[in-house]
Amino acid sequence: MKRIVSFILLFIFSMCYGNDPLVAQVRKERQKGKEKKIVREQAVDLLLKEQQVAAERAALKELYWVLGGEDWRVKENWLSDRPVEEWYGVKRNYDNGKLSIYLGANGLEGVLPGAIFRLKTLEVLNLCNNEITGNIPTDIGECTALRQLSLNGNRLTGKIPVGIGKLENLETLDLSRNQLSGEIPAEIGGLKQLKFLRMGGNRLTGSIPAAIGSLLRLECVDISSNLLTGEIPDELVLLENLEEVNLYDNRLLGVLPADWSRLKTLKRLSLGQNRIDGEIPASLGSVKTLRIVGLENNLLRGTIPVTLGQLKELRTLGLSNNRLTGAIPGVLFTLPNLYHLGLSDNGLSGSLPVEIKEAVAFSSLDLSNNRLSGVLPPELCELVQLNYLNLRNNRFSGSLPVEIGKMTELSSLDLTSNKFSGPLPKEIGQLTRLTSLLLSENEFSGELPETLGNLVNLRNFYVKTNRLSGPFPVVLTKLVKLEYLNLSFNNFSGMIPAEIGNWEELKHLYLWKNQFSGSIPPSIGELRNLTELSLGENRLSGELPKELGQLENLVRVYLNNNMFSGRLPAEITRMRSLNFLNLQNNCLAGNLPDEIGDWESLVELYLANNEITGTLPASIGKMKRLKILDVFGNRMSGVLPPELGDMEGLERLFLTNNHFNGALPPEIGNLRRLRILAMPNNEFSSLPEEIGNIESLEELNASNAFTGGALPASIGNLRNLRLLLLGNNKLSGEIPAEIGELTLLERMDLSMNKLSGEIPAGIGYLDKLTVLALLGNKLTGTIPVEIGNMRSLNILHLGRNLLEGELPAELGWLSELEVLDVGGNKLTGKLPAEWEELKKLKRLILFGNKFSGRIPDEWEGMERLEDFLVQGNELTGKVPDFLFHLPTLKRLWLGNNFLELTEEQKELTGKDRQYLLLPQGKK
Repeated sequence: MKRIVSFILLFIFSMCYGNDPLVAQVRKERQKGKEKKIVREQAVDLLLKEQQVAAERAALKELYWVLGGEDWRVKENWLSDRPVEEWYGVKRNYDNGKLSIYLGANGLEGVLPGAIFRLKTLEVLNLCNNEITGNIPTDIGECTALRQLSLNGNRLTGKIPVGIGKLENLETLDLSRNQLSGEIPAEIGGLKQLKFLRMGGNRLTGSIPAAIGSLLRLECVDISSNLLTGEIPDELVLLENLEEVNLYDNRLLGVLPADWSRLKTLKRLSLGQNRIDGEIPASLGSVKTLRIVGLENNLLRGTIPVTLGQLKELRTLGLSNNRLTGAIPGVLFTLPNLYHLGLSDNGLSGSLPVEIKEAVAFSSLDLSNNRLSGVLPPELCELVQLNYLNLRNNRFSGSLPVEIGKMTELSSLDLTSNKFSGPLPKEIGQLTRLTSLLLSENEFSGELPETLGNLVNLRNFYVKTNRLSGPFPVVLTKLVKLEYLNLSFNNFSGMIPAEIGNWEELKHLYLWKNQFSGSIPPSIGELRNLTELSLGENRLSGELPKELGQLENLVRVYLNNNMFSGRLPAEITRMRSLNFLNLQNNCLAGNLPDEIGDWESLVELYLANNEITGTLPASIGKMKRLKILDVFGNRMSGVLPPELGDMEGLERLFLTNNHFNGALPPEIGNLRRLRILAMPNNEFSSLPEEIGNIESLEELNASNAFTGGALPASIGNLRNLRLLLLGNNKLSGEIPAEIGELTLLERMDLSMNKLSGEIPAGIGYLDKLTVLALLGNKLTGTIPVEIGNMRSLNILHLGRNLLEGELPAELGWLSELEVLDVGGNKLTGKLPAEWEELKKLKRLILFGNKFSGRIPDEWEGMERLEDFLVQGNELTGKVPDFLFHLPTLKRLWLGNNFLELTEEQKELTGKDRQYLLLPQGKK
């Protein structure tokens, strides 16, 4: 009403005074003032805009130079006089004047400049998928207009600056896939507008801050693949707008929050690969919008809550690799949209629920590595949409239902490690989409059905360790897409057919431990993609086909434990990729071909227990990568070639049980990686001084290998030696004092040689030694008291030498000793009572010396004695009663002493004991 009155008064005033010159003049002056004011305001605005544009241009130029703009993939108009919004990747929002920068995947490199975050007009910064390094600038908090910050997919390091919490307009924060470290700052709770928080794929530590509960608009939180610890904060499950929570692959602990009922929009929950324990909360079933639940690879226990059956929108449920127990709730199979169920690697038990027939949407079901039992119900076969079925390592039994032929969408079926039995049903041949059929480690029997020939898409077929029989299943040769075939550990028999040449895609062929006979067909040369061939432990015979040499991709070959004969064909050395060949336990004969040196890729060569003759060819020195050479148990002879020293990669050399002779080449000292040298039962002339150069050597086994020579002092250089076996040679000279340097030695046997001189006192430093055998030599002097320091010793053999003096009381410190043999020497004195601590002793051999005095009563604690042999000494006094009551005694030899026996003792006999108590002399 007031406005109408004002309008009328103004109209009357104009009519009355509108043409008055004074009024007109006043109007004109007022108009000029307004115009001046407008001009001033426009000038200020223009100045501010010019300053803003200048600041934007300066910041963008710095961004260009600092982040290697000259090498960007696209840089159109950058640094030109064109408006910045026309520079590539820069946009202007003309409604508010704000800038957006989109330079993702554009080849940016360098450290992010702080100047870009001082722009008050910047609302979007997207620099994802570049090579930006360094820290996030602390200036970030000044960019208060920022709504989106995407720095994902770079190489940023350092901590997340606390200033990030000042970006109160930020809606999207993506720092994922960098190398950020440190804790997530609590200041993140200041991002009140934040909807998307992504920090996955960094190195963030510490716990998830409770301040995350302040982000009430949050829809997505992804902090996966970090190093976060602590519990999941309860505040997280109060954010009612959440649609995705991804904390996968961290180190989170504790139990899951109890109440999830407020999350009415959550679609994806990924908490797998953590250390979360406790039970799955029943309230999780109240989140009706869930489509994906991933709790795999945790420590969850208890039963699977039936409330999960309320998740009607669920597509994927992953609970694998936890500690869940009990039966599988049948209600899970009634979820109308569920297509993937992963319950593997738990402790679930019982049989498959009857509701399984309702799982019509399932495409993947993994129940492997549980304790499920019972037979496979025919209802399972109603899951005609199922693409993947894994029941590996359970306790299922019985035969496979014939209804299995209905599951025509199956591409992978794994029934490994159960107790299935009976023949394979012919209906399995209807599963023509199968690419993988794994039936190993069951009790299937009979012959393979002919219908397997229909599985034309099959790439993997494993029936290892069953009771299958019959001739080689020729029907399998129709499966031309096969890549992996394993028929090992069955009872298949007959010859390998020539049709195996059809398997042009085959990579692995395992026929190990069957009863196949006949020769390997030449058509094996057609398997050009073969990388592993395993035919060991069969009855195959004949010569090795030269066509094996055509298999240039072959890496590992097992032909051991057969009856192959003839020479090793030179052609097979053309297998240029081969690194493992096992031909042991066959009847191969003849010399090794000179071409063996062409096998430069070979790492392990086993030729043991054949009838190979000749010596090692000199060309063997070219096999630089060979780590293991085993020619044990052949008929090889001659002198080892000096080129053996060129095999710089050799770690194990087995020459045992041959007829090699001559000098061991000094070049053997060049084998600086050799760890095991075994050459017993040969006819080498001596052990060269250069043996001491092989400082890597851990085992030297050369029993009955030499016809003479001495033990070189250089042996003291072998500081890694654990096993030294040189018994039954004709070694002479003294035991070098340097042997006391072998402080890692566990067994030493120098028995049955011609060694002389004294036992070096330094031998007492070998405190890891469990066996010391020096019997059957010509050693003189006394037994070193230092042997008492060898507290690990189990067996001590010093018998049949020329040792003198008394028995050291210090031997009583050897509390682990089980065998003590000093028989057949020239030892004197009394038996030491101090040996009373030898309570583990089983064999005590003291015969053939000049011991005197009594048998100590203190030895009654030797309750494990089996042999007590003291005959042929000068012992006197009464025989202690405990010797006749030892529970494990087998031999008691007391004869040819001066002992006093009762009449009852003289007449002792035993069914399981041998008593040699007489004669006794008199003093």
